[in-house]
Amino acid sequence: MADTLRLAYFVVMKEGASYLGGLLLTDTSGIPLDFRYTEPITPTKLQGVLYGKALEPHLKEEVIQKTLLKDLKTAPDLLIVPASELAGGWAGETKCPVLSVQKTQDPPLARSGEVFRASPRELLVQVTEGAAPLRVIFASSVDLPAQDQAVQKLVEAGYQMDVAEPLERVSAALQALVRPD
Repeated sequence: MADTLRLAYFVVMKEGASYLGGLLLTDTSGIPLDFRYTEPITPTKLQGVLYGKALEPHLKEEVIQKTLLKDLKTAPDLLIVPASELAGGWAGETKCPVLSVQKTQDPPLARSGEVFRASPRELLVQVTEGAAPLRVIFASSVDLPAQDQAVQKLVEAGYQMDVAEPLERVSAALQALVRPD
């Protein structure tokens, strides 16, 4: 199963008045299988007035995320996003669990695969033996059985890669697109 597991990392960046999104699909070694991005999207003043506070979530979820996921040749098993994307609630539609993965400074849990549930949507997961556990936050649409399956996939991928690191690569790639040196 490790050969077929695909992790998608999605980031939206705001640069001035424009939004730019990137989606990196990796295997369990962290090797890129696909990378998609949008050109900068600049909403008009009229769109800003008509959409109000709904403009940014609409652009992120309906315009950027849907476009990038649709363009992938193979569907991901997990969609990993920055924690800030889940803070206001995730309304985007995906066929896979949506979650955030963050490094912590917490002491390690007893063994790889162990989970400490901090809340119905937030867990500490011991991915790598002896390392600090990861904080995993799920979108509200991900039920408990799907959370359990997603944790198993993270642990499986964690044997070969740092599952949080590719988000940094997507952000760096987007930065390189808007500020080429």
